[in-house]
Amino acid sequence: MASGIIHLAVTKRICEKRPCKDRARLDFAVILPDFSADRQRAHRRSVVWGRNKRTYDLNGFREQFSGKMQEDDLYLGYYLHLVQDVCYRHFVYDRHHWNPSIPGNVEKLHNDYAILNRYVRENYGLQNSLCVPSGFGEEELNTLAPFYPEGAIEEMGKYFTQDGEGDIFFFTREMADTFIEEAAEECLRELEALERGTSVMDGYDLAWENPPYSLLETTRNTRDIDGYRIDGTNRYTKPFRFLRSDAALEPSAKDVSFLRSNGVTTVIDTRTLSEAALKPHGLSETEGFTYLNFPIEEGASIPESVEAVPGSYVQIAHGNRVGDIFRAIANAEGGVIENCSAGKDRTGVITALLLWLCGVRKSDIVYDYVRTKQNNAERFKLILAYNPNIDMNIVIPRESFLTDFMDLIEKEHGSVQSYFSSVGIGPELQEKLIRKLCD
Repeated sequence: MASGIIHLAVTKRICEKRPCKDRARLDFAVILPDFSADRQRAHRRSVVWGRNKRTYDLNGFREQFSGKMQEDDLYLGYYLHLVQDVCYRHFVYDRHHWNPSIPGNVEKLHNDYAILNRYVRENYGLQNSLCVPSGFGEEELNTLAPFYPEGAIEEMGKYFTQDGEGDIFFFTREMADTFIEEAAEECLRELEALERGTSVMDGYDLAWENPPYSLLETTRNTRDIDGYRIDGTNRYTKPFRFLRSDAALEPSAKDVSFLRSNGVTTVIDTRTLSEAALKPHGLSETEGFTYLNFPIEEGASIPESVEAVPGSYVQIAHGNRVGDIFRAIANAEGGVIENCSAGKDRTGVITALLLWLCGVRKSDIVYDYVRTKQNNAERFKLILAYNPNIDMNIVIPRESFLTDFMDLIEKEHGSVQSYFSSVGIGPELQEKLIRKLCD
């Protein structure tokens, strides 16, 4: 993220436009998160949106320290560092397309910082007056992560005398100036919002994409649905309550151990009996797992056209065993892993309905569904290779498939709660499902 000198320059611009209570505590805190033995925890890094995105947990920091942020610039400065890092991430990655995965890029960027340090110090009139606040070791901030405050002061002292060598590779003076001004303005907007008891910085909506992942090493599409926000609240779906997956046909010992250690011991297989007989589930007879096969016949074949896909999803949602699936999820002792063949259609519908019942906003539900397009990219190539005449537009997930499906459910039932009641899951079991996934 941004260098310590740049953080101080942003903070000085803030203080030029808005008085602070204690500049020394503010400046110390605004560089502190970068000087921890656990930078992930120090920066409140978290995964959200079904682990498909990462963010800085600004919402959680405000909730934990809102009172102290109003009274003490130490806590406010720490928060401003996180806000500035969010701004920096979108400035560098989104606007300027920075790619840290290219070998050598990170080191070159750090060298840019070293070269720029003198320019930023002189242009913004920065003086090294950093010191560790008295009694810092007793501050509640230390519960976030282990810090080395004296080392921070020593390291920052080097930055105040540092003159880098060579030519700028990526982060130019013009970029530094632009970022400092824009980040200062964003921080000022946030400070004004905080005074009103609100915020313009939502860590959930400002999250950035994670690469596609599968929680099991032998599957392509095993994903958790944790970290989705219940709309209008500060509550989120919880980890390891419900995993959506393709069929784990040959789970490794590592996969089995992973599921057991995280309490995911109920397996719900929605493939047809013939599918399951042709390719037996790898956890069906594994000790410590409860294997349940609730076939959804309606999702076993490819729809006739693109236009037919949402209607086929409605048929899946009304399958004969769907009520049994939801009932089993609600009553499972621990976490549940549910699968069809590819974790796309039948599993996609079940997952969408669960998230919808929990109160997750529709756009997030659609996002979770479409992520299967990335996870199953190799599988889609194989399908086309073995079936060259197939229309892949029917097979590959698209947003409209799920939005149209949800529209059809609402048209038929009026609400998702009424839909659940129609398949035998009344208010009591609905509440049990919500508690299962969210509490």
